[in-house]
Amino acid sequence: MTKEIEASTKRRADDAAAPPKLKKTRSTGGSQLDLPFATIEGKPGKVYVFGTGDCAQLGLGEDILSRKKPANLAVLNDKEIVDIAAGGMHNMALTKDGKLYSWGVNDQKTLGRSGDEYEPLPVEGLDDVKVVKVACSDSLTVALTSEGHVYTWGTFRSAEGILGHSKGTEIQDKPTKVHELSNIVDIATGTDHVLALNTAGHVYSWGNGQQMQLGRRIVSRRMLNGLTPESVGVKSMVRVGAGSYHSFAIDKHGKAFAWGLNTYGQCGNENPKTENIPSATPIEVLEEEVFIDLQGGEHHTIGLTKGGKLFGFGRSDSYQLGLGYTETPGSEDSTSHKKAIRHPTLISGLPTVKAISVGGNHTLALTEDGDVFAWGFGEMLACGNGEEEDVQTPLKLTGKQIENSKIIKVAAGGQHSVILAVDN
Repeated sequence: MTKEIEASTKRRADDAAAPPKLKKTRSTGGSQLDLPFATIEGKPGKVYVFGTGDCAQLGLGEDILSRKKPANLAVLNDKEIVDIAAGGMHNMALTKDGKLYSWGVNDQKTLGRSGDEYEPLPVEGLDDVKVVKVACSDSLTVALTSEGHVYTWGTFRSAEGILGHSKGTEIQDKPTKVHELSNIVDIATGTDHVLALNTAGHVYSWGNGQQMQLGRRIVSRRMLNGLTPESVGVKSMVRVGAGSYHSFAIDKHGKAFAWGLNTYGQCGNENPKTENIPSATPIEVLEEEVFIDLQGGEHHTIGLTKGGKLFGFGRSDSYQLGLGYTETPGSEDSTSHKKAIRHPTLISGLPTVKAISVGGNHTLALTEDGDVFAWGFGEMLACGNGEEEDVQTPLKLTGKQIENSKIIKVAAGGQHSVILAVDN
């Protein structure tokens, strides 16, 4: 490839990653976002799984309870899968025709169907819609359609147990439309909460709000009020993301906002006494960076910039941040019994990254060349390195079954990982 072609290719990639521009409107005399509806992108690939599967997470049958290296989920090879999502203990695969396959734990009906948990089978009740994006929490699944509608099934949980799917339904066994929402273009899930972004750049949240992850205060005696989507109160956002108990939004300038649990600095606030961020707040220490994605794990955060760099902050006792150390050298932070790196820090040693997925305590980073780097908690084999040990710094994913493949999608779950790859 010539230098001129390389430069042209890079410009096109940068343009594609740039936040959408404002659309002027005469009716208001000002400007508002007019974000496009989400669409299915990319060509079909083969699904590979690795990690722990003792709760059916791998989909390889009830006799295969773990895989140290990526293993092909052959039953999906002819389904033309174009995207994947992983939750705490269940997964979704999206076909190019907008249909879903699910497998994993179905205790709270997160699979959206009946039948075998250990094998991928079609989600029921979505025959008349085209799904373009799907997200999985611990016990809930969320699907976004081509027309900007949102469907959910399963339930939310709180610290006290099952919270409910909605005010009138404890557990929703099949996909049901969220009637309070329309014109939605992006979705994200935490452990027990959901974020949705509409075409105007407004963010809505619902689910469990005990850690302020909804961006509004939910009193204990009225916990069910959190099950109804309400505005977070921010404008001009172009993307949403979530950690287990914290939330993110990125505005039209690529600036990062966070709210929710901050006990390890996972919201970008370095003050160890600030345990919660009650409303959407700019991450000031990162104001010079332009972000295209922010995702979190149980108590840590990974941010992806427009230039393909990664920043990590939050809990780090299992090397969740990929920095090679578990607390800032020379720090004497004795306010927490777990190690943390509260200052957002550049993760070095990586090629240009184009996508990330953050599991409970591990991370997958997909590079422009179609390679995957993994790091973090390793006891459950979710990093794919073949060892039951933590991965301290980004390690390239390898395996016999993927040695002639280019990886195009990644999804990190609670104790397992899923990737989508095409043959080179």
